[in-house]
Amino acid sequence: MIDQRSSPAPLPSLHLTEVSNLMSANNRHDTPTPLHETKTVGGKTPDTSSNAEPQPTAAAPLNRTITSQKLGGSLSKPLTNNQVESTQSNDAKPISFQPIQRSTTTGSGKPYSAFSQSTKWLIVCLGGMAAIFSPISSNIFVPAIPTLAHDFNESNEKISLAVTIYLIFQAITPSFFGSMSDSFGRRPVYIGTMVLYMGANIGLACMPTDAYWLLLVLRALQATGGSAVVSIGAGAVADVAEPRERGKFMSIFQCGAMIGPAFGPLLGGVFASTLGWRAIFWFLTISTGIVLVPLIFLLPETLRSIVGDGSIPPPAFNASPMMLIKRQRTVKRAQERGENINEEKIERPPKKKYQPLSAFLILFTPEITLIFIFVSFMYLEFYCVLTVYSTALTNTYHLTELQIGLCYLPSGLGSVVSSIINGRQIDYYYRKEEQRVGGDYRKKGDEFRIELTRLRCIFPFLACFLVASTSLGWCLQAKAPLAATLVVNFFIGLGTGTINTATVYGQDIKVGQGGAVSASLNLVRCLFGAVGTAIIQVLYNSLGAGWTFVLLSGLCVLGLPLPWLVIRKAPEWRQNRLERTQRKERGEEARRQADADAKSETQVHSEQRREDGAV
Repeated sequence: MIDQRSSPAPLPSLHLTEVSNLMSANNRHDTPTPLHETKTVGGKTPDTSSNAEPQPTAAAPLNRTITSQKLGGSLSKPLTNNQVESTQSNDAKPISFQPIQRSTTTGSGKPYSAFSQSTKWLIVCLGGMAAIFSPISSNIFVPAIPTLAHDFNESNEKISLAVTIYLIFQAITPSFFGSMSDSFGRRPVYIGTMVLYMGANIGLACMPTDAYWLLLVLRALQATGGSAVVSIGAGAVADVAEPRERGKFMSIFQCGAMIGPAFGPLLGGVFASTLGWRAIFWFLTISTGIVLVPLIFLLPETLRSIVGDGSIPPPAFNASPMMLIKRQRTVKRAQERGENINEEKIERPPKKKYQPLSAFLILFTPEITLIFIFVSFMYLEFYCVLTVYSTALTNTYHLTELQIGLCYLPSGLGSVVSSIINGRQIDYYYRKEEQRVGGDYRKKGDEFRIELTRLRCIFPFLACFLVASTSLGWCLQAKAPLAATLVVNFFIGLGTGTINTATVYGQDIKVGQGGAVSASLNLVRCLFGAVGTAIIQVLYNSLGAGWTFVLLSGLCVLGLPLPWLVIRKAPEWRQNRLERTQRKERGEEARRQADADAKSETQVHSEQRREDGAV
């Protein structure tokens, strides 16, 4: 409290929490928010992690108001005459205020995220640009295989092994890095994997042609760094986007991952036929640097176990250089005005322990695994389309590598359109269900039909994809005009809007594990894709294009009971898991109590024996 005696009031003293909190103002909404006192429960600040139960808080305003500019975070308050006089007093004591409250994630009127819309779009767009590198690196390499085989003096089969190694590491390594980003923060893991990816590309561009083993090692490192950014970025989107808008943001993020397979062959063919195969990896190096620079300087930390809803200032290890500079300037300005900075430890949500196998453990959740398997059937057929299409364009239409690359563009365009439409569709059905039950899934979990709300979005895209894939197969078999295959290829891309739905649904069920959920889906679909690329040429040579895609589409149709089973049974499975967890907790509590009683009884007997011995 402020001393109300007649002596002049000294200048206010700022806690470090106040200064740090002001620095997060650029992540908040455009209108500056008054600072409030911290409401503590049992001496602890509220938990702002994503798993915390909603706790409405009532905060009383401080006796003074500190305004924070949107970008500068500077303090401004006019001084009264008494305060000016007090600056000349050497024995004035600083005033301490209560720590400032940080907004919490609640299911009531509190916002899910303190990040402004512009900051959310910055996070999503940077993540989407980084997500391009994983899919584009897998097939940009393919047009240069004959050239590489000649330069390395190896067979095409041996050079193709570098593609297989990339796919293996692309499937496995995100499982570890996604889980790591769920524990240590998005920023450091993001930057570390991107630097690894850039280093691998520089090595590939400079490697000698008499070291075939080095090609395989560097391709493994390239896959390790490039593929992890997809799961990390998906986790960052889940951090800042509330469930009712997650489809919109996730669709933009996934656009990068969807256009990679379309542009990879085109760029690979252009560079291989003009500047040589080394230009492919120099292009990837330069592109990575263009994305990495703004990512380092602008990307904020979003992990909710570190920054809560975004209003808790991150530690220096997770803070961007811009945030550190602004924080330092604010402290300096405060000191220049004679305000003392009292260092106070910032209370943060509990840290999440690193679980390297969490992405694999998610697959023990039956509803998530069944949906991931179902959408992976379509992913298998999609990769088969990409593989067979290039073969058919060469054998049937006798196109060059550059022309073949151009023929993949309709599929890429269709994928982008599909992702945007699917995002709007996901959010529309979620808000419609919100209106029905009078709240979102966090507040009305028992009434909210999360499975039906999310999974109903899959079926229109599934129908489009199966019809278009089967049509493409018969067009190739009948040697239809090239224009017909291009049109059908667009609709194949339009039918790929299922990965977004599966990712968002998994993040709804496994709250706070957005990176691990994306990595789990990546593992399953990449394994299915590897199986498809291994068998497609055999099927194509044996059955022809038409019956091959009839068979693969039939496999997807046979998987249709899986989402319906999840819609009907998932609530029951979750309830059974909750009951098992509660029984386990009660059993552990009973064992702890029994151990405590036994220990207490032992102490009583010991005291009695000592008393008897004394007598």
